[in-house]
Amino acid sequence: MDLTLHCKLCDHKIIDFKTGTLCGLTNRKPDFKNKCSVIKIQDDFKEQIETVNIEHDAILKTKTDTYGHLIMYVLLAIALVLAAFLLGKFILDKGFISTIPIIIVTLGFSVLGVALAPLNAYNSNLKRAERNKEALDTIGNMYGYKYDIDITHLKDSLGNKSYETDLKIRKSNNSL
Repeated sequence: MDLTLHCKLCDHKIIDFKTGTLCGLTNRKPDFKNKCSVIKIQDDFKEQIETVNIEHDAILKTKTDTYGHLIMYVLLAIALVLAAFLLGKFILDKGFISTIPIIIVTLGFSVLGVALAPLNAYNSNLKRAERNKEALDTIGNMYGYKYDIDITHLKDSLGNKSYETDLKIRKSNNSL
């Protein structure tokens, strides 16, 4: 595990753009094994819990929109391919050959790219958010911290999103 993840949650950390994350007590890079004995988890930990969980929850809220978008564009692609087939059959029955159905089929398949792009973005964003949440939870558990968070999604009249959180952190005696 990356030791700087521990430091990211610690209130003693010093972030230096030349050398990276340093311990504020030793002025050196983290060199502990598994667990830091002098870590101070308070404000930064609370901020990270809120940030990581808001990001995770916000991504989960887009699931319905993402799948709705996928279904709508897949249906449009199917309709275009079907229309191209029927148009090609009609034109062929009249004794003509035309490239218009081929163009419509190509357009129908290109719509599938528009259908799949938001789904790919959703899946990659969700995996990243879940990795971040799992890393945060693992480190919190390692130091004996558990939390419950309730996130309220707010939107003002202009559509700007904001969040209210109700965070309860508790320290347990059994740390890893």
